[in-house]
Amino acid sequence: MSKKLTFIDLFAGIGGFHIALKSLGMESVLTCEIDKYARETYLRNFKDSYLKNKNLFPEDIWDIDFKKIPDFDILCAGFPCQPFSQVGQKKGFKDNKSGNLFFAIEEILKIKKPTAFILENVRFLKNHDNGKTFKTIYTKLQKLNYTFDAQILKASDYGLPTHRPRIFMVGFYKPKIKSAFKELPFTFPNKINLKKTISDVMGGFCSTDFDGKKERKIGFTMRVGGGRSGVLDRRNWDSYIVNKKEVRISPQQGLELMGFPKSFKFPVSNSQALKQLGNSVATNVIQAVAKEMQKYIKNYTS
Repeated sequence: MSKKLTFIDLFAGIGGFHIALKSLGMESVLTCEIDKYARETYLRNFKDSYLKNKNLFPEDIWDIDFKKIPDFDILCAGFPCQPFSQVGQKKGFKDNKSGNLFFAIEEILKIKKPTAFILENVRFLKNHDNGKTFKTIYTKLQKLNYTFDAQILKASDYGLPTHRPRIFMVGFYKPKIKSAFKELPFTFPNKINLKKTISDVMGGFCSTDFDGKKERKIGFTMRVGGGRSGVLDRRNWDSYIVNKKEVRISPQQGLELMGFPKSFKFPVSNSQALKQLGNSVATNVIQAVAKEMQKYIKNYTS
């Protein structure tokens, strides 16, 4: 019987990675999240014993003694996207608040040398600063002796009725890959059919305009800010035309849109809950990628 794979959950938000990997039988050994409201939501929904240890549930990643992190197999990180986002200021690594957080990931990989990593960010990361930012990430991870494969995946291609295109970066520690498979690239998961439409989520016919003629099948990408801008405004993401009336999405509907279980609870206000969902990951996509990683680790690493 193969051992249970373990992971660490960095910049964890409300636990999208945790939900996805745990559903595959993996176990988290450390979680890091700085936002106090996201931490409240995380603790409300996950009861892992390690979360009672402040050293294993730290707030600031730079407060962690990287050498004391428990051994683990997979590093998971949806590192802050605002420095690279189309709706942010695009400062990248020059963002004093969160632009340098990738380098914490680099340092942890350098010290702990886990079998694999999975990183998620906005698709604009790939072309940020004329591609220099992405090249820096690729080069640094290669220097740490990791393979590197990246692909932009949309949540709507993995069963969820929301676009949410994100870039996923996956790598495996080369010394742990069996010699016969050293040159074998990682294969990202195949697309699957849409399991439901935004009409199913919103409980009525969603149309692209108030005339109610053309159906909207896929919902908007949930975001952190800019809500309540009006359903016909190009910046809108939190309102839909349902049965010819404007309806704002609820946190429960947002959970369904992002692939979270119905049992997930928010101990925060509705506006804070929607913000947390906008900051989170589409769990179906994470699960699909992690499942392929699980196969790769089982078959090709030692």
